[in-house]
Amino acid sequence: MNNSCHLLRINGHRDTRVAVGTNYNTITFADIAAMAEDPLTLTKLDAPAFVASSYIASDARSHQVQRQHGQFYAFVVDVDGNGPTLAAVDTALTATFGDCARIIYSTSSASAEAHKWRAIVPFLTPISGMQYEELQRSLFELLQAHGITCDRSMQGAAQMAFLPNVPPEMRGSDGTPLFYQSHVVVANMLQAPPLALQERASLNAKQEAEAQSEAAAVSQRRAAERLKLREHTGMPSPIEQFNVDHDLTSVLLEYGWLARGGPWFASPFSQSKGASVRVFDQRAVSFTSSDNGRVGKLTPNGWVTYDAWDVFVACEHAGNKRAALKDYCERSGYNAARFSSVIEKWMQA
Repeated sequence: MNNSCHLLRINGHRDTRVAVGTNYNTITFADIAAMAEDPLTLTKLDAPAFVASSYIASDARSHQVQRQHGQFYAFVVDVDGNGPTLAAVDTALTATFGDCARIIYSTSSASAEAHKWRAIVPFLTPISGMQYEELQRSLFELLQAHGITCDRSMQGAAQMAFLPNVPPEMRGSDGTPLFYQSHVVVANMLQAPPLALQERASLNAKQEAEAQSEAAAVSQRRAAERLKLREHTGMPSPIEQFNVDHDLTSVLLEYGWLARGGPWFASPFSQSKGASVRVFDQRAVSFTSSDNGRVGKLTPNGWVTYDAWDVFVACEHAGNKRAALKDYCERSGYNAARFSSVIEKWMQA
């Protein structure tokens, strides 16, 4: 395994260098491999972590800085869900990358009843922070196809990954870990990220651009329709006002959508709970068929799109728009006398 690449090492949560302006410490893949064979015994607060980038200046813990200046030499995966075995994780990695150098070890909170893993796949030719985030996402999607659900927060360029460590509370009275497993393969280091990941990233970028365009078109069309209704009725639409008063991201979290890193969310209607919903400003585009017929409207290309109001109608009133309008108008103090005369027009918005 290549020992010449020095990666960013963070010596516990309190290790920040911005104020003092000094570089961070470094660690090599050989160091991590040795640590995987003999994990540290530190509290979580003191446990060291790393970022797979050679950029180690005092601002290196910033996602934006690592996107701009980072040079990344490995993929890093956290597997916290579904409790797969080490063998299952290794099989999925091998199916994606081939039989290459890799380090897999159980995390500090893992147990025999709840398996949790961290995997590192190094490569020789570095990639930028922007490329890293795109390819990490692609890797997570390919591993999901093999039944391995990854923690999407590891997509972030400066997201730190804890090094092999079994804290004192996870060890027996003799100091032996209650549970710890690792697997280290030191040969056949990848030259560069495989073509399959790059192709998947290109496909994702194209899909996101199309989704953003679709979201913008729907938002503009609905805004124009509601403007006409406002002019016709002489009253602002409660739907329009609801969306002004409610941030979409907050509404999604309130009604069960799960944050999956950045603008990505998992729909509560999805079985896999993968990152299938992308938020563009105040409109979401969902790539899971599970949302179809449950929230929002189907777009011509087969996706589902929704705003904060659509989520309120779906989750608070089981899709009954009339009930949602009546409820929100009562809550927000709309003129009850005029409500019945304009509700049919609002129903069309």
